[in-house]
Amino acid sequence: MSDPKNWKIDSEKKDQLNSRRKFLEHGLSITAAAGISPSLLISTDINAQTNPSTPWGWPTPYQKISEKSVAWLKSKGWWPLQIAWNPLWSEGNIILFLMRQQKLMEKRGIDVEYTPFLAASLMNEVYMPGRVQIAQAGSLGLLQVIDRKIPTAAVACYPTQRQAFLCPKDSPLKNSLSELKGAKVLGRPAVVGVTIGSTTHLAFLIAVKVYGLEEGKDYILKNTPPADIITMPKGIDVVGIWEPNVILMDEFLKNARIFDLINNYQIFNGYSYMRGEIEENAPDVVQAYADSFMEAQLYARYKPQEVIADFASDTSQRGRDPKLIERDVQIHVLNPKPTRNYVFEDVGGLWIPLELYQAGIMTEAGVLKRRYTEADFKSVLRPKYLAETFNRLGWAIPKRPSFMPVNWSGKIGQPPYPPYGVMEMGKQNFPSPGDLIRPWTFAGKTYTPN
Repeated sequence: MSDPKNWKIDSEKKDQLNSRRKFLEHGLSITAAAGISPSLLISTDINAQTNPSTPWGWPTPYQKISEKSVAWLKSKGWWPLQIAWNPLWSEGNIILFLMRQQKLMEKRGIDVEYTPFLAASLMNEVYMPGRVQIAQAGSLGLLQVIDRKIPTAAVACYPTQRQAFLCPKDSPLKNSLSELKGAKVLGRPAVVGVTIGSTTHLAFLIAVKVYGLEEGKDYILKNTPPADIITMPKGIDVVGIWEPNVILMDEFLKNARIFDLINNYQIFNGYSYMRGEIEENAPDVVQAYADSFMEAQLYARYKPQEVIADFASDTSQRGRDPKLIERDVQIHVLNPKPTRNYVFEDVGGLWIPLELYQAGIMTEAGVLKRRYTEADFKSVLRPKYLAETFNRLGWAIPKRPSFMPVNWSGKIGQPPYPPYGVMEMGKQNFPSPGDLIRPWTFAGKTYTPN
């Protein structure tokens, strides 16, 4: 017969085991929601104590910038540091919102103000003279900076956001811009509405080359602002627009349908960039920005529903459908691997060879005034800051872009391209094999390299 004195001890042990089981189950549910592979998880409360970090996986204590850097920013009149952000731009909107809301730059010793701008051109108008020191724009916006010889460091990218050509729901056009050739479907030149000088304009120019389309015979190009494009105006047969407006028109307003993907012709990239004088005189500020940028993504993965609700209630999102905001955040922030923002210079033709090809198309069309070189892009691309961020986290620098399928058969500069992109890839586990170089803790659980 067992000793009655041990009954209480056995009961306590059972309670402890049940408590620990519930704790592990809760952790697994969080990691599954964040797209983390349970196969990489080990329970290591000791590791979590010896390698302290926030619950969302950022190592602590925070590294603050030096007093020398603070003094230099103040001497330039760049205190508080001014950051321009676009509250309607997929991915960049929620990342910078969280940087602001969670005071991630302030935790690193930097006073910051965030000012909203709804177009890259507007950002550059204040970035170039130095009234804001950090901006976000697509490749064409970065080219403007290169042209003006503004010293700049592009520390992160916003890759492969889906863009599309859409047509009215009752249009006889089916599934490709090739149908414009010879006006064989419409019986007349198609009226194509794009914003001249934008990435959608670039994509259409590439499609013109791919299919040998002739202006005036096969199509008539009409400069159309994004606000008008969203309404799918009468008298226009095809429009080109970016996310989340594609989802808005196709799924929510239901005033148009996707006719062809811009991604078939143009591989989009955007950048988050800052004044080069900061890099020269206060490089720890650049690193603090890269770290904050990545920490914001981790926080989003840790509390996705809370983050989406907070963002939807922000004044910058007034009038937008919360369901559209949720879908946008899921596609561009929660589903992809957080390492997607790494600035490659050339891996399989991404990014510099691609940028040179696409900029060349715009030069041939007279939109850009000169041809760009590899040196032009190398003068602004700075992969080293996110590389250091990844090292702090124990993450491996990606050997290839996570938004390209492993067996992708496309060749940069030879569209149309096979499917790719953050929407195409869907939900991605992180970390997965090869993503870590050291153990990394998220939501109280530690993941080891394999």
